[in-house]
Amino acid sequence: MDFLSSCGGANFFVPYLVKLAVVVVKVVVPLDSLEGLESEVAEHFGRAPYFALVELEGGEARVEFFENPRRLGRPPGAYVAEMGVDYVAIKGGIGVKALALLRERGVKVLEVEGGKLRDVVEALKAGKYREYTGEGCPGRRGP
Repeated sequence: MDFLSSCGGANFFVPYLVKLAVVVVKVVVPLDSLEGLESEVAEHFGRAPYFALVELEGGEARVEFFENPRRLGRPPGAYVAEMGVDYVAIKGGIGVKALALLRERGVKVLEVEGGKLRDVVEALKAGKYREYTGEGCPGRRGP
């Protein structure tokens, strides 16, 4: 006797759960100021005094801030690449060394428009960005 026959031939449904993958996208944005979502986006990645780590999940965004690790003797490109981020969003320049290191680690660099962090977050959520295709800025010596 098979299973259905033992149940009297009744039709029934077996519920099951499907676990949907939740995609969290991590983006680092260079900043000139620390004013929450009103923070000014920096013109150059490596010279930014601060950074925002933006985690996008669905339609939501979580933001954390941190100082440029260069002040602690760590190049920002290396530090950000080790954070496991997916993207760096810039509106200006990025040095050739930082760009090469990020690309080597699989971090894509995006060009975005907007003067405030809020503008960048909204652009990212709306898909209004393009991949950076430049070769980076030459480095400079000194502070």
